[in-house]
Amino acid sequence: MTELNRDHSAGVGATRLAALRRHLAALNADPARTASIDAILITQADNRRYLTGFTGSAGQVLVSATDAVIFTDYRYVEQASVQSPSFTVVQPAGSPWAAIAQRASEHGVAHLAIESDDMTVDGHRRLLASMAQHAPGCAISGEAGLLVPLRQVKDASEVERIRRAVLIGDRAIETVTAGLRPGMTEREIAWRLEVVMREAGATGLSFPTIVASGPNGAMPHHRPGNREIQPGDPIVIDMGCVVDGYCSDMTRTVVVGEPDATFWNVYRTVLAAQTVCEDGLRAGMTGIEADALARDTIGRAGFDPVACFGHGTGHGVGMAIHEPPWLSSSERGSSRIPVGAVVTVEPGIYLPGWGGVRIEDIVVVGEQRCHVLTTAHKQPVVAV
Repeated sequence: MTELNRDHSAGVGATRLAALRRHLAALNADPARTASIDAILITQADNRRYLTGFTGSAGQVLVSATDAVIFTDYRYVEQASVQSPSFTVVQPAGSPWAAIAQRASEHGVAHLAIESDDMTVDGHRRLLASMAQHAPGCAISGEAGLLVPLRQVKDASEVERIRRAVLIGDRAIETVTAGLRPGMTEREIAWRLEVVMREAGATGLSFPTIVASGPNGAMPHHRPGNREIQPGDPIVIDMGCVVDGYCSDMTRTVVVGEPDATFWNVYRTVLAAQTVCEDGLRAGMTGIEADALARDTIGRAGFDPVACFGHGTGHGVGMAIHEPPWLSSSERGSSRIPVGAVVTVEPGIYLPGWGGVRIEDIVVVGEQRCHVLTTAHKQPVVAV
């Protein structure tokens, strides 16, 4: 398989295309729907790559029961042809919206669904104008989360890519934290982590690395600054990398030297909350139920489970660093977690003026329990 094509095989592309068509049929079978959808227009970049394997930065995908097309420009025509053998590749002569409208008209599309959670107002305006000119009888409706049912269940090749990204992150944090010393800055630590991950084969970072030392640890998404590490500081390190388009995400909290009594109380509570959640998490639970496993453990230990733990327990990970399903106490955690979902488990406790502790693993959800992919150790003390 060529380097260009290694991201997606013809078999995977055909399988995902068939799955999308089944999903389209299921949408049309919904008795609450007043009109059938004839085709789906994919514009969101990760959805485009997931479905087709095309890794270029520009393009739209039109899928109906009988047609599957990638519209892209001259820069990517050859690349898309190699990476996406299950799709017809079209280079529009002008506006892609006009080409999409013309193709929809040629294939009798009377009702087109667009990704309402991705398409811009300008894109929507241009598409409407093109449809009015080339496919005046075609109705357009917005649909949010069109590919969520497909993408949140990971196949074996996706899990393997995530696992490889996880292992690179695991070795990086163990290597870098072993060398932590007082006087190092947060920025220096973040840079060392990035260097180690890239040298190990990562193509990029999943997100800007978080290194939050001392009181900065009370801010869950603190950005590394010039603060120097002090002996006894809790240091929250949240990091991840990308391998073949798939992300990893992992947090460890460490202390250089001797931690104080508060640290041990907080750390043991967070670790217990994570352990309870990982031991109890299984497919069929709602995200709210999964979140409660960790949140209730923190509450029973005497910490306010809302004021001290203001974010969700976890989220899906794949081509995007944050995607469904959500392990959350909010409404978005109301959906049930399917077999094969890959999620984080990342409880934390944050105390303004002191700092914070967060511990995060990536797991694959199974019918009876979850399988933890993260292997980095959880020994928090770094000897000076």
